Amino acid sequence: MKRICIYIVMVAMLSPLGACNKWLDVLPENEQVSDLYWKDKEEVEAVLGAAYVRLQETLQTQLIWGEARGNGLALGGILTETTMDIYRMKQFDLIPSNTFVQWNKFYQIINLANMVIKYAPDVVAKDPSFSEPIMRSFLSEAYFLRALSYFYLVRNFRDVPLITEPYMNDEHTFEVAKSPEVAIFQQIIADLEIAIPSSKETWPTLWETKGRTTKWAIYALLADVYLWTEQYDQAIAACDQVLQSGWIGLLEGMVNNKNRWFTIFSEGNSNESVFEIQFDFTKNQTNDMMQWFGTSYNWVISSLLVAQFELSPEDIRGQGATYNIGDFKLWKYLGAEANTGIPRTNSDQNWILYRMADIYLMKAEALVMKGQAYYGEALDLVNRIRQRAGISAPLGGGSTELEMLHIIITEKALEFVGEGKRWYDILRVAKRNQYAYKEYLITQVLSSAPGGSAPVIRSKLLNENSHYLPIHIDELQANRLLEQNPYYNNLN
Repeated sequence: MKRICIYIVMVAMLSPLGACNKWLDVLPENEQVSDLYWKDKEEVEAVLGAAYVRLQETLQTQLIWGEARGNGLALGGILTETTMDIYRMKQFDLIPSNTFVQWNKFYQIINLANMVIKYAPDVVAKDPSFSEPIMRSFLSEAYFLRALSYFYLVRNFRDVPLITEPYMNDEHTFEVAKSPEVAIFQQIIADLEIAIPSSKETWPTLWETKGRTTKWAIYALLADVYLWTEQYDQAIAACDQVLQSGWIGLLEGMVNNKNRWFTIFSEGNSNESVFEIQFDFTKNQTNDMMQWFGTSYNWVISSLLVAQFELSPEDIRGQGATYNIGDFKLWKYLGAEANTGIPRTNSDQNWILYRMADIYLMKAEALVMKGQAYYGEALDLVNRIRQRAGISAPLGGGSTELEMLHIIITEKALEFVGEGKRWYDILRVAKRNQYAYKEYLITQVLSSAPGGSAPVIRSKLLNENSHYLPIHIDELQANRLLEQNPYYNNLN
């Protein structure tokens, strides 16, 4: 494969990561990074910073991959050439030329992380200010970013090329075959375990503590990975590391008639946050969320979730917070305050990957998978999230594993509307115990599908290979060793 669509960038940040205010001063692109580049601490910081910038650029992909195939959002706007590809994904009508099955941004992050992992240790001898502890802290961030990127890839494509060496020369062909899903997960776990010992609990500034890799971000990702790999004791242990950290807590719901839950999004970097992708209008760092949720794309909350919110009118996350009752747009991304109609001034919302509510509900899911003896403890965690939302009546428990999982996944659907999680939650439950709950996935997807398309979508979802994305046609043409995901072999 030529480049595997990894574009090598040399970044010349005007100030080091620790001194700059968010990821700002980057990056003349399309220049090669060579062995001669790695001379001092600032150059290591520059490449690491570029990986975070690339992570910013994956926001649209994260949203579409995590929500388009789920049942939490609907497309409320007029279909255009761009949104038609999203609509096709929602209908499971995918072909390898679909714009939104490209994986290149994640491989760019992986490549930048690989550079830091390989070359940063050599810089210690060249730069007296670059001590061994600082270098290992940078490596911790690189391992985390590589693991996070592969986690997105493996959940969406299953088998993908596993690359752990930097690609430095754009003039040579670079062809890599896919590695199996199990190997990708093994690499992710290995990277995260390596990252933990040298990770920081906090950084000097708030935005760094929430926007750069910390020990708690690593454990949150590790818990998520363990859920996917059905290692439930390990998932619980990882969740407990965050729950007992002393640095992060669940925000109160209402304080002095102010919806504090809403400030998780309107203000960002809350005490509940574990890891957020940072944006800042004052530093010319914006995103397109106000466009996606407010104008052209017009993602809206699905009627399914509106009905679910209406079962508990006291839920402070519902009408006026997560969504507007009139147009069903996601107010959590568009508004400055809950229940006011006052819009955000700028589109520089942070994108939250993990927060404390995730940890509660991931632990609850892992407990359920340990057996009926743990159902009560799992339900207590779910009810803690509901109590924070202002819901006074506790949930009754389920009598079967699937009933309990449905309770947790439904609560996640309400807590994390539009946060790029819904499809993954449905798929993870379905895959459990060698696809014991495939019918659950089909039922959930069809619950928000137009009636006329339901039989066609159902027939597609019966094939487990359809649950993964096709490899983009450009990648297949560039890499002769790649094989298309089986479901799409005969599609142009």
